[in-house]
Amino acid sequence: MMKLWLVLLLLGGCVASKKNEQELWIYTSMYKDTVADLTRELEKDFPGVKFNWYQAGSEEIASKVNAEIMSGSIKADILISSDRFWYEDLAASGKLHIYQSANSINVPIDLKNPQGFYTAYALPIMVLCYNNEIIKDNRDSPKSFSEMSEPKWMNQYTTGSPLASGTSFTTMAFLVEKYGWDYIKALRKNNTISEGGNSGVIRRIQNGERAVGQVLLENILRLVKQDKRLVTVYPSDGVIFNANIMAIVKKEGSAELKERFVDWMYTKKGQDAAIRSYMYSPLPGYQAPEGAPPLEELRHSSFNWSGEFLKKTMLDRNNLKEQFTKIMFE
Repeated sequence: MMKLWLVLLLLGGCVASKKNEQELWIYTSMYKDTVADLTRELEKDFPGVKFNWYQAGSEEIASKVNAEIMSGSIKADILISSDRFWYEDLAASGKLHIYQSANSINVPIDLKNPQGFYTAYALPIMVLCYNNEIIKDNRDSPKSFSEMSEPKWMNQYTTGSPLASGTSFTTMAFLVEKYGWDYIKALRKNNTISEGGNSGVIRRIQNGERAVGQVLLENILRLVKQDKRLVTVYPSDGVIFNANIMAIVKKEGSAELKERFVDWMYTKKGQDAAIRSYMYSPLPGYQAPEGAPPLEELRHSSFNWSGEFLKKTMLDRNNLKEQFTKIMFE
């Protein structure tokens, strides 16, 4: 009888423990190794909290969350992905919780929402990459985004698709703003492959399907030690700073745990995880990712996240995708 009583007591304790366990659902476009790294560190500092992750491309995350909103049941608590224009949409429609973490106060103003709906957690940057087994002489290598529209790059260039990748959409929006739709038409004329995300771009460069690609620096740096053929080009017309945006979904109940999570992501532990994944920290005082130049060297010549560009692109994002589709795929 005593043994039975002890078993029941232990079972009751387990049930109570499960009932008291808190959990967070984080939807993110960051890579799986980044998620695993963050989870290890988070579990050390948040005992009793279960971290659930949904990992997918930015556009897939947007589709999933929009569907959850339509159904009236949003599972996501935290969003971290790279389609900043979608976050502006969510903020405008009242779907985000306002929170300005004291730890993120020094994030530059052009990398966060002024009302506190979202802030950049990390900075992936779009650059060019080429295979030096195909382009053997550095003098023949690409130097800028703009020149990829020139006839000499016929059948040699690849990008991700703005329909599948948030960073590819942001890059397309910046390039169209600067060079117009004639630039995209020239890419089509050159038989540019625009498909999938950044991982697909790297694969096409590695297997020789294309010599040059528009791709995130983090994808190159993850592989360059093992694959010396991959050469990074920081375009002379400016790199394109994307932003892994972080926001809290507005839901009923306490937001205290979600706010603590956001605070933690801007601590040294949280920022170091981003840097280990070859992204830049948006906060001053952090070193560049291994193999990358200092942030300051790139920021002064990068494409500009102006308020006007942000608002215009947010309003035009569906039209931009439709026009891109018409030019590249029809």
